[in-house]
Amino acid sequence: MTLLYIAKKNLKRKPFRTSALIISIALVSGLLFAGAISMKSVLTSIKSGAERLGADLMVVPEGYEEKARSTLIAGKPSVFYMPGEVLDKVRKIKGVKQASPQLFIKSTSYPCCTYVDVLLVAFEPETDFTVKPWLQETIKRDLGKDEVIIGASIPVSTGEKMTFYGKELTVVGTLSRTGLEYIDHAVYMTLETARDLITVSKTKSYESLDIGENVYSAILVQLDPNISPERAAVFIEYEIKGVKAITSQDVIGTVKKQLFALLRTLFGLGISLWIVTIILVGVVFSMIVNERQREIGILRSLGAKKSGIFYLITIEAFIISVAGGITGIIAGGVLLLIIKDPIRIAFNLPYLWPGPVFVIATGITILLISIITGTGTALFPALRTSRMEPYEAIRSGE
Repeated sequence: MTLLYIAKKNLKRKPFRTSALIISIALVSGLLFAGAISMKSVLTSIKSGAERLGADLMVVPEGYEEKARSTLIAGKPSVFYMPGEVLDKVRKIKGVKQASPQLFIKSTSYPCCTYVDVLLVAFEPETDFTVKPWLQETIKRDLGKDEVIIGASIPVSTGEKMTFYGKELTVVGTLSRTGLEYIDHAVYMTLETARDLITVSKTKSYESLDIGENVYSAILVQLDPNISPERAAVFIEYEIKGVKAITSQDVIGTVKKQLFALLRTLFGLGISLWIVTIILVGVVFSMIVNERQREIGILRSLGAKKSGIFYLITIEAFIISVAGGITGIIAGGVLLLIIKDPIRIAFNLPYLWPGPVFVIATGITILLISIITGTGTALFPALRTSRMEPYEAIRSGE
């Protein structure tokens, strides 16, 4: 008969108490696991999205900065326009290496559009430095007239047709998922296709597009390495009236603020639960030990060593900790899969599930924390009881 066998039998004798301890540890481990995965997911999305975007600055009309940030972060279709001459002015600003325009068009719920609330993004192939690298990865060629490439969140297969404002477009590729909805929930086309779509909408659509010939929604800017985005933004806003320059760090900073609000809540709740769990497990194991004084005394009188008693109690705590940790990690992961979209929408956060290596490493770390928490709190009552003499233990348990 081994100590592990005895420990299992002891835990089965009190199923309600054992279950309560397992649930307590599971709550802490599940919350910590969900918080860690959420944080990594958002940070991964920001990094991936920033790399995909490939621009140091985005120039937008003054007064539309928040809409532009919301479009970048949450993919909320927003339309705003500025005169085309702004593009030439931006190119003349000190430190600007490349500047390329984009035009945003929002789909509607009318029969003219295949999908509702999709952001249509038109780019200029001759000057573009953001979309073209994706094209080389996906279709190995430039985008043709009446062709589109779509984000990973749009459930349309390559070769299918999509209709917007009475114009039929062919899907020639799907971008890999980034977690940034500006990329994942958008339809990309050339400016030539977009201008033609605007013209077609006036005769073939329930809702015509009233967009001028020489206007843009945003200008993406790539800078020389010797100038900071913050400094270039100041130059642009000073030289060109009526525009605002949004830096990549500005967007990332906005996301981090929103992320901090979420994580502060999660980890605040997690720490509170952790403290409560430490106290609860410590008190419960002290009660368990006190209830079993007579049993422990008899075991000691039959020849059980002090170390055996100590290990028996810590093994019980270890079993509870492992069971609680594994249960919490699994439950936290499943819960995160279920609620990640509502959280992303509520907090306007990008979300890209991290790789399996990080998930496994995080799970192991949280499991170790659970074991240390559960087993550590049982050490003092185990040590105190193991040091009691057999006669004293039997008398105490009567």
